Amino acid sequence: MKPILYLSHTGASIGGGEKQLYYLLTHLDRTKYQPIVVFPEDGVFADQVREVGIPSFIIHLPHWRKVISRFTRSVATTKLTNLAKKQNIQIVHTSDSWFNPYILQLKKQLNIPVISHVRNLLTIDQVSKYCFDELDYTISISEQSKSPLINYGIPNNKIEIILNCVDTNEFTSKQSKEQESSAEFTIGIVGRIEPFKQQKQFIKIASKVNKQCEKVKFKIIGDVLDIPKHQRYYKEVIDSISDYGLEKVVSFTGYRNDMPIYMKEINILVTLSAGSVIAEAMASGKPVVANSIGSASDMIVDGTTGWVIHTDLIEQMSDRIIQLIRNPALYNRMCLAAREHAKSQFSIDQHVHKIQGIYEKLLG
Repeated sequence: MKPILYLSHTGASIGGGEKQLYYLLTHLDRTKYQPIVVFPEDGVFADQVREVGIPSFIIHLPHWRKVISRFTRSVATTKLTNLAKKQNIQIVHTSDSWFNPYILQLKKQLNIPVISHVRNLLTIDQVSKYCFDELDYTISISEQSKSPLINYGIPNNKIEIILNCVDTNEFTSKQSKEQESSAEFTIGIVGRIEPFKQQKQFIKIASKVNKQCEKVKFKIIGDVLDIPKHQRYYKEVIDSISDYGLEKVVSFTGYRNDMPIYMKEINILVTLSAGSVIAEAMASGKPVVANSIGSASDMIVDGTTGWVIHTDLIEQMSDRIIQLIRNPALYNRMCLAAREHAKSQFSIDQHVHKIQGIYEKLLG
C-alpha cells in the first residue's frame, strides 16, 4: 500500500469539508493506499477518524504568512517532514488552501507530488498568494472555483473538477409518518450562523412566503461560534425575525449531527452558500433552491431538481418556493428527479474513483 498524507482543515468540528474528507478516507482502495491524517488540533473530527482505525497525528499548523508564525511554522514544517519520512509518504493531499505552503515544503524536501483541494471561491490574488502554480494538481469542486485558477494561467490538465459526494444509502427519500400526515410545509437552511451563509436573506424570503402561504414553517440549522463577528450576526438574525413578526414560524435547531433525519423533516432546502448540503438534500429527495454561488450551478439541474437563481434573489427564490408549495405535482416530480440525480452523480464510489485516478497519474 502507498501511504497518502492528508492535511485536514480542522480536527475540532465537522462541517461539509470534513464530511467529504471522511468519505474519501473511509472509501479509499486499501489494497493500494494507506491514508494517514494530520490535524491542526484535536476534537470531534479527529476522534471520528481515529475510531475507524486511520493513523492520525496532531501538528499545529500556524498561518504561514503571519509574521508571528515565522518560528512556529518552521517547527511545524520540520515535524511534518519527519512524519512524512517516517511513514514513507508518497503523495500529500491538503483539504485547505491555507496549507499549500506546508505541502510545498514537503514537495521540495522529499520530492513527492502534492495536491490541494479547493472547496472555497478564490480570487486571482489568492491563487498567487497560496502558490497554486507550484502544485502538481488541484481539485476543484465547481466551475466557479476553477475559473480563477485558469485565469491565473494554471494549465487545464493540472486541474480537475470533482463534485461533492454523499452517502445515498444513508440519506433516503422516505418521509416520516408525521410528515406524511401533515399538511405543513417546512423550508430549511443549513450552515453555521455567519454572514457568508446569509441567514438574514433567508428571513426575508421567509417573510415573503409567509405572507402568501399558510402552514409553512422555516428552520435554521447550524451553530454559532463564540466569535464576536458571528455573535453579532446571530443577534441581527434574531432581530430580523422579530422585525418581520416571524417568531411563530421560524425556529433554530442549533448544531445537528443527524442530517439524514433532519432532511426528512424539511420539504425544500434553501441555500445561499452552496456546499455538500445540496447533495444531502437531493439524495433525500428534496428540491433545492439556491443562488448561483460556488457549486450550486454544477450540482442542481435548473428547473428539474430545483432552481438556481441568478438575479433578484429574494423575489425569485420566494416565487419558486411558493410555486412548489402550491403545485404538488411539480413538487413530487422534483423530489423524484433530485433523488435520481444524486444517485447517478454524487455517489461516494464515483467521487473516490476520480481522486484515485489522480493519484495513479501522479505516481506514474
